[in-house]
Amino acid sequence: ISANVSFILASSTWRRYSLLEDVRETAVRQHVPTIEFTRKFAEKYNYKMLRPLLVYAVCSYIVAAVYAIPPYEVPKAKIDVYAKGFEVSIPDEEGITLFAFHGKLNEEMNGLEAGTWARDITKAKNGRWTFRDPNTKLKLGDTLYYWTYVIYNGLGYREDDGVFVVNEYATPMVNTGDDTKQGGAGLLDVRSGSSCQKTPSRRNGLEMRCANQLLFDDDFNGSRLDKNKWSVERRFPTKPDYEYNLYLDDATDVLQVGNGMVTIKPKLTDRHFQQHAKPLHAKYDLGETCTGAQGSEECVRDGAATAYISIPPFITAQFSTKGQFSFKYGRIEIRAKLPRVNWVFPQLWLQPVNEKYGADQYQSGQMRIAFSYINDTQMQLFGGLIVNANDKWRFEKMCEFSDTAIFNLGNDFHTYKLVWTENEISVAVDNQNYCTFNPVKDGVIADMYKDGEELPNKGLLQKGGKLAPFDEEFYITMGYGIGGVHDFSDNLYGWRPEKPWGNTNPRGMGSLYKQVKALHFDRWISSGDMVIDFVKVYSI
Repeated sequence: ISANVSFILASSTWRRYSLLEDVRETAVRQHVPTIEFTRKFAEKYNYKMLRPLLVYAVCSYIVAAVYAIPPYEVPKAKIDVYAKGFEVSIPDEEGITLFAFHGKLNEEMNGLEAGTWARDITKAKNGRWTFRDPNTKLKLGDTLYYWTYVIYNGLGYREDDGVFVVNEYATPMVNTGDDTKQGGAGLLDVRSGSSCQKTPSRRNGLEMRCANQLLFDDDFNGSRLDKNKWSVERRFPTKPDYEYNLYLDDATDVLQVGNGMVTIKPKLTDRHFQQHAKPLHAKYDLGETCTGAQGSEECVRDGAATAYISIPPFITAQFSTKGQFSFKYGRIEIRAKLPRVNWVFPQLWLQPVNEKYGADQYQSGQMRIAFSYINDTQMQLFGGLIVNANDKWRFEKMCEFSDTAIFNLGNDFHTYKLVWTENEISVAVDNQNYCTFNPVKDGVIADMYKDGEELPNKGLLQKGGKLAPFDEEFYITMGYGIGGVHDFSDNLYGWRPEKPWGNTNPRGMGSLYKQVKALHFDRWISSGDMVIDFVKVYSI
């Protein structure tokens, strides 16, 4: 081997030697191993002069193998993501003369393409080779697909198929010289050959790479809701449930964020109007910021136009990730303390992004992570699926948790969980599963039949998958509801106190208001706070 190499070197003219250097340098610049670049160059141009150079390159690799030179492995890249900007780095070591990063956001690399980011770093600083993007704002759940390249002792080496998922933000790093300190970066590293399990989960229309990725989370550690995650409702409730409350986005004593919690505490509408010099029995227009349909009864009510109350007597709050975050198949966990007061209910829901199976009566489905009410002194907890708002179908796929007395619901925090897979949907509280829908065992929703009737959207459901309508992306809704025309059944006897309204009575809202005033609102609502600690969504 040594003789062959000597022959090649001795027989090469200075021009050939210079060409060899040009080829090697070009290969390095294009991040391709020298032998591979030389072979392709020779094939493309049929350049006979390169044949001895190709032999030289081959012999060089053989010599390295004969003398058992240890193979070089590109160091594992460390990624730190901040509220604004991110860094990708490897530790410095003798022999490295270049580090390159190529990456794309939320889109897999097509082989060795340059990517959105393509940067060569030619100098190490503070003991690391570091690529920095100081401006890009990566969101939680974003995925970086990348490959890195290192020139070590004059030869090029790659690390392919890199994937990082943003779980949380790092604090700005102060270099300590200790490469083991991660600076708090919450990132899931998924590399070729790792234990990554494939997932069917999708986030905002994009496929996820691995199971157990954190797709979304909020610990509510600020002083207000994050506008990049949540939109707050401002509207009058309408069909299908016509709740007896008004959702406002500017009642700061109703929706409060602080101490790592979100608290919703209802308020009387007339008190709010008095504070803002508005009479209760007057026309009330929520204005251009109304989140309902402009000009509709979602945005405008005239309290003087009817013989009964049309402006809801209570103010609450509702907020959602609509337009910000949605997912298909995953695990959602919400830690919360539910309100413990008559005629109110928590809204911990998943709602469809696209109403593919019908826009009315929850025909495109609603998943209830938790729904509760109090009757007399006993809290009742339910969870499951709503396939139609009509009383006949409404609770057919809902389940009741049987151990509410033990769990002291309404006084303590509990973690409410919904797991949504391609095959089934299950609901749990504090990891105790109490409701599962499996279309293979329970039958598909399209085939539901009751009292001689089929679901009105059966034809659309039959065009979907086995989980239809729960085979599309859904977004998170959290809020607080009072009364309404469906959630408190007229057919449930033994309400304590007696239910003051009938669901078909147009004066029902006024009847509830009358009972609450008789009980004194402040006393009635004293245990009515709903408090949310966190919400997290994972791929499955």
